[in-house]
Amino acid sequence: MNNQEIRINILSLRNSGYSLRQIAIHLDINVSKVRYWLRKWEDEKKLQIKKLDQKNNKITQELKNFVEQETKKNRSMSSLALSKKCQEMFPNLSCSETSIFRIRKSLKFKYTPPRIRQCLNDLQKDKRLLFANHHKSLETDWKTVIFSDESWFYLNQKRRKIWRMRNEYDNSVWDERKKFGKKVMIWGGIGYRLQTDLIIIDSSVDTETYIHDIIRKSKIIKKANEQYGEWEWIFQQDGARPHTSKKSMDYLQYRCNVLSPWPPNSPDLNPIENLWSIMDKRLKNVQPSNEEEFILEIIRVWEGITWEIIENLVTSMTKKNRFSH
Repeated sequence: MNNQEIRINILSLRNSGYSLRQIAIHLDINVSKVRYWLRKWEDEKKLQIKKLDQKNNKITQELKNFVEQETKKNRSMSSLALSKKCQEMFPNLSCSETSIFRIRKSLKFKYTPPRIRQCLNDLQKDKRLLFANHHKSLETDWKTVIFSDESWFYLNQKRRKIWRMRNEYDNSVWDERKKFGKKVMIWGGIGYRLQTDLIIIDSSVDTETYIHDIIRKSKIIKKANEQYGEWEWIFQQDGARPHTSKKSMDYLQYRCNVLSPWPPNSPDLNPIENLWSIMDKRLKNVQPSNEEEFILEIIRVWEGITWEIIENLVTSMTKKNRFSH
C-alpha cells in the first residue's frame, strides 16, 4: 500500500473505534506509523478550521462594515430592509432581520430620536461664542446659577426615530428644532439643590405677567436666598422681551444677580431644556382626556424629578459651555 492508501485505511479504522495497536496489527505496520498519520491528520484538520475561521471573521467584519455604512446612509432604514440588501451583497451568509438587529446593537447603534440643535445664523453663532468665552474667562461657577425657562408641552406628539451611535454628531443624526409651537405652556427653574414651583401659564406672557405671575408666584428669589444666601446666586433667563424689558430687569436686578445676556436662539445651552425632554419622555404614554388632566400629569412629573437628575443637569453646563467654543 502507498502512503495515501495507508492514511485512508488508518482514518477509516480509527473512526470505526479501533485502537492504535489494533490498527497496526490489522494493517501490519508499526504503531508509531499509525500515530504519525493520525497526528498529521489532526494538524491538517486544525489548519483547515483556522483558515475557515479567518475567512468567516473576514466576512463577518465585512458584513459589519456594510451594516454600519448603510445605516449611516439611511438612518431610518428598518433591519428587515437592510437584511435584504445584505443578502444581495453576501449571498452565502444568512442575513436575517434578527442578525442585522444584533449587528447594529454590537456596533452601539440605538433606535432613538435624532439629536436636536438650533438653527443659528452667523450673528447668533458669534454671540454664542462670545458668551462661552466670557464665562470661560470668568470661570463661572454654574452651581450658583438658577436656570429658568418656559416650555410648551404637546399632547400625543409623534417623533421619528433613527439609528445612531452614542457619540455621533454628524449632520445625519440631528433634527432641526423650530422655535415656536404650543399646547400647554409652563415655566420652571432649577439650580443645584433647588427646584421652583411649576407655573402653568394660561395667557400670553408680557412684562406684568412675567413679574407677578411667574417670578413672584414661583417664589424663586425667596427660595434661592434661603438656599445660597442673598446676592450669592445668579438668575438665568433667555432674551425674550418680557424677560429683558426695563421693568423686568429693574425688578430682578434690585433683588438678585442676573446672568449676562443669554445668546439668542440657544435654549439647548440651558440645562432645564434637558429636563423638559426628560419630562416629555415620561409624559409620552399619558392619555389624559382633557387639558386639565394633562396639566395635572405635567405637575406630577415635575414634582417627581429627583435631586440627582437636577444636579447632574446643572453641572453639565460646564461641558455645554466648552462645547460651544
